[in-house]
Amino acid sequence: MRQFTIKMPISVELGKKKKKKYYLNLNIMRNQVGHLINNVKREYARIAHGVLPNNDTFYQHFELDYELWLPDYRKRDISNVLSIVDKNFCDALVAHGIVEDDNYEFLKKVTYRLGGIDDDRRGYVFITVKEVDDG
Repeated sequence: MRQFTIKMPISVELGKKKKKKYYLNLNIMRNQVGHLINNVKREYARIAHGVLPNNDTFYQHFELDYELWLPDYRKRDISNVLSIVDKNFCDALVAHGIVEDDNYEFLKKVTYRLGGIDDDRRGYVFITVKEVDDG
């Protein structure tokens, strides 16, 4: 079965004149207004399109593995970060044409785990997309 792994940030920067960093975290994003959430989603998709394989890659059924590297030693709930990363990344996979949809008929398994602390103090996530049999 085919698979690929990419490195994605856990934050995006938005703003025309003065850039502001927004962390992809459920605790932060649930309190934001709709247009900001949409802008974060669009920026994350733009970043993803730059690192995703070309459009001849298509997976009928797939699994996702997320390995989170935190920017510092503060305690965080892994799923608060990775649930927002997962939602935005799945939407980018569909928009990029790598998968037909991200519902349970196509996405068979999602795994979250901690990788460690990022030496550069930025934070990122390794995302592995793995093709699986439809069974």
